[in-house]
Parts: sequence; C-alpha cells; structure tokens
Amino acid sequence: MECALRLNALVFDSITFKRLGMHSENNLEVSFSVRIGVNQADPDNKKVTVTILGDKKEEYSFEIQASGFFSYEGGADDAIIQQNAVAIVMPYIRSEVSILTAQPGVEPVVLPPFNIAEMMKKNNRDK
Repeated sequence: MECALRLNALVFDSITFKRLGMHSENNLEVSFSVRIGVNQADPDNKKVTVTILGDKKEEYSFEIQASGFFSYEGGADDAIIQQNAVAIVMPYIRSEVSILTAQPGVEPVVLPPFNIAEMMKKNNRDK
C-alpha cells in the first residue's frame, strides 16, 4: 500500500538559541506556529513550515523553524494532508530542542508528543 503523502525534503530554516542568564526556576514556555504554502505551478506540492518558540525567563530563549516539502496524490482532504505533514515534521523539531538544551549549565528538554489535530485547530484560530 502506497502512502498518498511523501516527504521530499526537510530543512531547518533557522535555529537560534540565546543565553539570558544562569539556571532559573522558571518554567519553559513553548509556542508553535504552522504555515502551509502551495506551489502555484504544482498545487499537489506543499511546503509546511513549523516554528517553535521557547522561553525560559532569565535563562534562555530559542526559536527553531523547519520546513518540509511534501507531495501527495489523490483526493485526500487538505486538512488531513496538512495535519499529517506537521506530524512528520514535529519529531525533527523535538530532536533539535533536545540538542539545543543539552549543553553545559542547561537542563535538557525533551518535549512530549503533541496533539497535532488540536495544534492545527489553535493555529487556524490564531490566524
């Protein structure tokens, strides 16, 4: 059985980490945004960009943006395609957050799995 959605490429568009101070007891606050772009010449190809912002006040902040380039076939619903594309990009984002925070003087962060359907609903409401 062949999947209708295919990841053709994935790139990190930007990765930023800023040290603001030494260890703090503040909680890490995380927010996400998702952008879906369509190639006008080939509407079956999508660029899905996921951005995560992290802020641990008085200790560090980070921003990671990754884009996946997807093609799909068939009459699949766009919302399902977008949701699945974001779900494919998220493990790369999670891994990069762990790598960024696994440095001296920082407590490593392992982000939990996310409810992508709920994340997409919130992203669409925030637009």
